[in-house]
Amino acid sequence: MKQFLIILLIVIIHSPLLSQNNKIINNIDFNGYAQLRGTSNFNDYTSFSVRRLKLWIKSKPDFPNHWSFKIQTLFSSFTQEKIILQDVTVGYKTGLFTFNIGQFVPQFSLQWFQPDFLIPSIERAKAVNILVPDGTLGVRDIGVQTSFKTKNNLLETHLGVFNGYGIKEYRFKNKGYMISHKSQLNIPIANNKLKVGYSLQYRLAEELQLKFIFPDSINYSGNDFRYNLFAMFTSNYFEVQAEYLNADFDGKKAYGYYLLAALNLGKNQVVLSWENYIDIIDETIDKPYYRIGYNYLFNDHKLMLSLDNYFQIINNQIEKYSMSIQLQIFIF
Repeated sequence: MKQFLIILLIVIIHSPLLSQNNKIINNIDFNGYAQLRGTSNFNDYTSFSVRRLKLWIKSKPDFPNHWSFKIQTLFSSFTQEKIILQDVTVGYKTGLFTFNIGQFVPQFSLQWFQPDFLIPSIERAKAVNILVPDGTLGVRDIGVQTSFKTKNNLLETHLGVFNGYGIKEYRFKNKGYMISHKSQLNIPIANNKLKVGYSLQYRLAEELQLKFIFPDSINYSGNDFRYNLFAMFTSNYFEVQAEYLNADFDGKKAYGYYLLAALNLGKNQVVLSWENYIDIIDETIDKPYYRIGYNYLFNDHKLMLSLDNYFQIINNQIEKYSMSIQLQIFIF
């Protein structure tokens, strides 16, 4: 994989088209960032990790001839030193419509389409990580998607068709499929912004291991219907957002929700969140999690230090407590 990515970047950068056209070169963005993290429960667990090291090359909005592309890779300590090819996408825009084909994240949920380097909390909510269409199947999928956005950005909507089994494997004889849809309104209110919307997904599942939803011993086949409601309000001084996600597997349901708020005071940001996720596994204890965090933005989000406290409260006692310190730094 490493050799493939190096060769691909060399071919793109040194192709005759790019070498002869400065306009194209100037409309290509190459960047990346690292998140270095230390975590401890001050009892029996302490760990240091590269939470994320992402690199991408993609077209900027003014890339010529209506075309766009994106290639993105990820390295994480959690992937056991493997480099993952996340996004390989080609897009074409005509009028108010954009068509994408390749490997990418199906449009679903608010928080999954907020870059992780911009989210106030150092992790997305558990319900979002697990219940987005391919959350435990590699997050991405292979397929096609069309998007529509009005000129004033008031309405945007997306519709996609995908393989439906994620990217951790490739099936040459796939019998399933997945359809996803998302719509949202972006409403300006004076100098503030309100965003509201919903997501839908239907999948004909075939022998899928849906970790953290079903027990690991179960491979699910059948109907998989999910929906999501979300809202977000943003001002110069604070932001608050909430989501509800629900997944129905022929009558068996998993669901979750969260509320996330951040107070912005210059370079300082205070973060509070409350979240819960209910699975279909009898052995798990489905109790809410709480987060109290603090971010210091040395250079906006390009250089940021975060302190995070994450825990449950069970029988009036703090349980499953962990404290994390994370440094986020961009390459350029």
